Amino acid sequence: MPSIPTIAGATLVGDTGGDFNQARTLTEDGGAYALRRAHGSQVDTNYFREAQFSPDGTTIITHNGDQQLRTFILPPDLLEPSENAAHLQQYASFTPPTPISSYAVYPGFSLHDPSTTIVLTGSADQPIALRNALDYRTVHAKYFLVSPTTEEYHKPHSLLFTPDGSQFVAGSMSQIAVFDCTRDCEGPIFQHRTAGKGRRLHGRPSMSCNCFISALAINADGVLAAGSTEREFGLYDQQGQGQSVTAFSLGFQAGRRGTGITSVKWSPDGTYLLVAERQSDGIHVFDVRNLRQKVAWLSGRKARTNQKLGIDVVPTAEGYEVWAGGTDGFVRKWQDPGRVEDEHPPDGEVKLHSDAIATAAWHYTGAVLATCSGSRSDSPLPHGDDGETMDLEEPIAASEVDSRLAIWTVGQRNRTGET
Repeated sequence: MPSIPTIAGATLVGDTGGDFNQARTLTEDGGAYALRRAHGSQVDTNYFREAQFSPDGTTIITHNGDQQLRTFILPPDLLEPSENAAHLQQYASFTPPTPISSYAVYPGFSLHDPSTTIVLTGSADQPIALRNALDYRTVHAKYFLVSPTTEEYHKPHSLLFTPDGSQFVAGSMSQIAVFDCTRDCEGPIFQHRTAGKGRRLHGRPSMSCNCFISALAINADGVLAAGSTEREFGLYDQQGQGQSVTAFSLGFQAGRRGTGITSVKWSPDGTYLLVAERQSDGIHVFDVRNLRQKVAWLSGRKARTNQKLGIDVVPTAEGYEVWAGGTDGFVRKWQDPGRVEDEHPPDGEVKLHSDAIATAAWHYTGAVLATCSGSRSDSPLPHGDDGETMDLEEPIAASEVDSRLAIWTVGQRNRTGET
């Protein structure tokens, strides 16, 4: 196999340092419930699960292993010459009453207007909430995704604002629901059931399995793509409020195994749909004009893990690129997916972390690349002389851990992402 070119010029300009390179005692106190294992007490590093840029590029919202959402505002002098990288510190944080299952940043987010600095949060047994990312105690609205028969809350496994921010889509167990953001304390205005009698994958289709809707994306034509934990995805008109256009199972893709969809992304022109999975070393590329014929397989992703590792689509002067992190601490890129049929190896890679990279996302100007890293690391809690688990007031130090939010300049890029 030909060697992969090294992406040159990666320079660290800011990170969280060792602030999150530590394990925490897993107790029921202080919101640390989410890190406890069902089979007994464990410790876990406070790794980064995900990071999302605000659309104005000023702010990053992260989700960590301790189940907190954190807001980081990038320093305005981040790109000024300096001998040392800037130390990124959280501006605000939020510990939910139950574990965070998904979140989404408002497309009109502007740091200059605090009324727009909002984020949707979804948790088990709770309403979906519209919170202010500068002060999470401020709740602008709540939305109810509940069973009509049991009145139990459905957990949203994916959340997505429509491009204009007036509505949002929530994916839950075998259901896609569309909400009007102005309707506080109300339920969805439209719903799709994705499983049940009479569903077909081909023909007049819908997804056929009982499954969690784990990934959502809308293209410029208003077509909603929804991916599931059972390796199915479907397309829906009118940003989720129209008919089911088609559905397809990745189980038909010989030799391309995975254990459930974690990300769906559109190419900038809406022609290609990119699908990433857990436990998969590649990314599927489909031409939506003929979904039964996969165009390409972006190989060499290095993502054979149950941890969710995201992908980013970046417009360029001549097309687009896909960027993704791997379990080996490398970030890789693929140029113009779809131009190469079948297997498409990475067109470049660069080592940025010593642990898994959950997010590699570009600032909308192409000025900086944000990465977040870390992975679950378990070991038994220490025990006292009486055999009982010790209560520790201080975090337990973790060795060889790289749990960071980091900002990089990479080569020379402009607003179109050209390198």
